[in-house]
Amino acid sequence: MRPSLVDYRKSDGTCYVQDVHAGPGLEGVPRGTVKTLRVVSLEFRAAGIGSNGNGGPGGGALISTPVAVGNGAWDPKVILGDATVHDDGSVFFRVPARTPVYFQLLDEKGRLVQTMRSWTTIQPGENAACVGCHEHKNSTPLADLPLTAALRAGTEDLKPFYGERRGFSFAREIQPILDRKCVACHKGENDTPYDLTPAPVEDPGAKRKWSRAYLALTHARPDDQAQASGWRGQAENPLVNWVSAQSAPPMLAPYCAGSNRSKLIELLDQGHEDVTLSREDLDKLAAWIDLGVPFCGDYTEAHAWTPQEVEKYQRYFTKRQTLAAEEETNIAEWIRAEHARAE
Repeated sequence: MRPSLVDYRKSDGTCYVQDVHAGPGLEGVPRGTVKTLRVVSLEFRAAGIGSNGNGGPGGGALISTPVAVGNGAWDPKVILGDATVHDDGSVFFRVPARTPVYFQLLDEKGRLVQTMRSWTTIQPGENAACVGCHEHKNSTPLADLPLTAALRAGTEDLKPFYGERRGFSFAREIQPILDRKCVACHKGENDTPYDLTPAPVEDPGAKRKWSRAYLALTHARPDDQAQASGWRGQAENPLVNWVSAQSAPPMLAPYCAGSNRSKLIELLDQGHEDVTLSREDLDKLAAWIDLGVPFCGDYTEAHAWTPQEVEKYQRYFTKRQTLAAEEETNIAEWIRAEHARAE
């Protein structure tokens, strides 16, 4: 029996991809297009409060404690950072252990070329490796390749995304850009399309307070017209185009959706109405689209909960924290016992 490689003394593991172009994930994409691999972590809800729905080629589902309009992101997203994809397609980086993560391949402008729609978790001290992107599970590394550039360079720490790691919040990341650059014209008056103001719009079904800007950019419409409840976004709309939560289950082609397909980014690149955005502004707008248009950076943001519902969520969240602390204590005691046994 192979011994376990998990080392609970460590807080991270590593991921290595031999060549992102191996496999069909980047079929037709010229080498050199992909410059970075983005690592995104997910946060899971502690309790269910409110709901909306999504639907598409992948079916339909109810989303409990939604953090986005229907067809948007299932969970809050945290950009852990980017790793370098070398000229030979290799990449080698550290990842926080025991954290659900997924990967996205980005071009030189930081925009989506291809994305995972599943997630993985690395154990402490684990060294995970892939031949390529979406390669067949029975494929093996190419033995006749020379040492890749990523292995020669060594394990890379992820490059942060404009500051500390945090849940991606529309109100904190995107609305300030709209306020500075867009609202002077797009304020819901006269014949100018798109109300990009931060005015709240309460959704009684989802129990969220979305904003007019968010609903406008996602082309959202309420499932329940009479109650203006259960707002659902249109992922295929040309202005802001993203990978829907109910996209077709088979592997998606590169550039099938995302910031590279969104007219909003194209307009801003061209200097719409002489508006000039910084690279940081454009990166944040592209990231918001490529993360699946999340609104909330965590499950409590912009809620429309009753006091009883606030107490319910806090109770379950505290329970989660208590159990996590107990597990950490048990792991520490196990490490001490193993160390004593070795002596």
